[in-house]
Amino acid sequence: MLSTTRLMNLDEDLGAERDKISFTRSLFARAERNMLEKLPARFTGFRGGLTGKEAQQQQQKKTAVEQQESHSSSQESIGTAGGGKPTALAEAAIATEAGKQAEGAGSRGAVVDAGAGREAAAQQQPQQQEQEQPAAAADGQVSGTAGAAEGVVAGIQQPLSSTTFLQPQNEELALQTSDVVKASRQCRMTRNQDSWGDNLVWGPNNKKDTAEQCCQSCADYQPVPETEMLECNVWVFCEDPHLCGGEYKECWLKHRGQPSGANPAPRGPLVGWTTGIMSEPDFSPAPSPDPDDDRRYHVVITAQGNGGMHWGSRVGYYWFKKIKAQCEAEGNCHMGGFTRILHDGQPDDLMAEIPTFVAQPLPPEHADLGYVVLNRPYAILQWVQQASIPEKYVLMSEPDHIWLKPMPNLMKGQRPAAFPFFYIEPWSKANINITAKFVGPLTRAEAEKIPPIGNAPTLLSLEDMKRLMPVWFNLSIAVHTDPVSNKEWGWVQEMYAFTLSCWNLGLREIDLHRWMMAQPPYDSELDRFYILHYTYSNEFGADGEFTWMKPEVEVAWKWNKRDFYTQPVPRNLIEPPPNVKNEMARWLIRAINEATHRIPGWDEYAQTGKATQVWDGTF
Repeated sequence: MLSTTRLMNLDEDLGAERDKISFTRSLFARAERNMLEKLPARFTGFRGGLTGKEAQQQQQKKTAVEQQESHSSSQESIGTAGGGKPTALAEAAIATEAGKQAEGAGSRGAVVDAGAGREAAAQQQPQQQEQEQPAAAADGQVSGTAGAAEGVVAGIQQPLSSTTFLQPQNEELALQTSDVVKASRQCRMTRNQDSWGDNLVWGPNNKKDTAEQCCQSCADYQPVPETEMLECNVWVFCEDPHLCGGEYKECWLKHRGQPSGANPAPRGPLVGWTTGIMSEPDFSPAPSPDPDDDRRYHVVITAQGNGGMHWGSRVGYYWFKKIKAQCEAEGNCHMGGFTRILHDGQPDDLMAEIPTFVAQPLPPEHADLGYVVLNRPYAILQWVQQASIPEKYVLMSEPDHIWLKPMPNLMKGQRPAAFPFFYIEPWSKANINITAKFVGPLTRAEAEKIPPIGNAPTLLSLEDMKRLMPVWFNLSIAVHTDPVSNKEWGWVQEMYAFTLSCWNLGLREIDLHRWMMAQPPYDSELDRFYILHYTYSNEFGADGEFTWMKPEVEVAWKWNKRDFYTQPVPRNLIEPPPNVKNEMARWLIRAINEATHRIPGWDEYAQTGKATQVWDGTF
């Protein structure tokens, strides 16, 4: 997932640090350009959710914007080892018995003040309320069986299944279609929401009077060879005459893999479009949770002992402790313990503040070659095999996650739950042949059943995690050393390795929760989400509008965590101006300010980067 875990290991002299920082920033810039280069293809040349003017602005912006950070790719340093056979290190890891304690690991339980609660609730913003009711539409999903890639992991042949998308109640309005339409799918509608996808029928040639008629048009659509026999599973209808202008009543029919996953299309009261999703029936229902089952989950993050991950871990742990105290005060709390997995190989100055497991970095035979995140699967593999925790479930998280409110265990029975990422597309034209390298031959319909997830945030059982981590480590090495997958998947290659590992292992029924995590400034309402991920640059103009995609607008206020890679963030950050209506961005600054005021010695820490005073976990 987009994460500061991509930072270089800055433990050398200052000159070497500057060289590495410059290199890392260049990787981020390239990664951001690569992502933006992919987005316009969904908008330019067909209606993918933007007007012609917006599409032009997006095209202009793609080479100028300095925006979202994530996994840094090191494409100058592609490994030459081919194939995907398990390495000696992976085989040894698989054979390691669980329960052994890591040498050099340290942890400390901290006291929780059960009376503490989150103080930012006053900033919550009411949101649109929409009703939901059943509706019917035609089916037509193709299924099949994909084999496992030879030499990567043991092939596990199991019936393919789809991915369930769980939406909050009252978030969508379902539409009724005609009685002729089969009732195996639902046509769910979200107002003031645009959507992108592969275009099947152009809106100017398919005008309808109502959203219901547009939904029916999608249900009635018959796939044709010219569009690769793709079925219509998404439609957008412009129903507001004032906001739509010349696009009023246009009904665009589209196809998108995993259509209910997260997407970057515009939404909000100024968007005149309505999006409809033709949902598939749920896969096999999960068994009802055992009422005697302890559903508590353990939170793990991975980090290096320097830079943004260092101060981010402190802020993130502060808010985990505070929200957990609120959770316990409310009762029936599923939030359990917390572990920072430090993959530097050496204890650092936060051992007494944050419960920490010290993992060893990759050995010389698997040098990360600048792609530091390759240490993550190896570090988590060591933790899951050597650590001992009381919880039966684990939430994989990251240092740049701030807790907003208590999150229950979202799993249905033993079925994993995860956040979907719009840019993970194993089924796309650019990716499907690469995907087949690691899971075996498959059709696009089969590939679209692979969940668009990374490892964080993901909830799964500890037992599944023990089975999955060796596979993920092995497949991450295979993906990284394959020149094609390394180049194409670049800064998110270990995310692809994670979801493909789940697929190969048979963990194919994964519930996707869009509201598990917010990513401001694209998300603004506080009350929907459990976790805030501050990976994107928050930039607003003097009029209070978000300036991304608007290169002609001068930035009046900006906060970007990439400005604080070498030194910790200072106290007393300036909040967005009053005319900025994005409450999530405002709360982010308040959350960081609160943590940096409560954690002792922060001013000195911000200057030196060394934590000489540690927080005792109380409020």
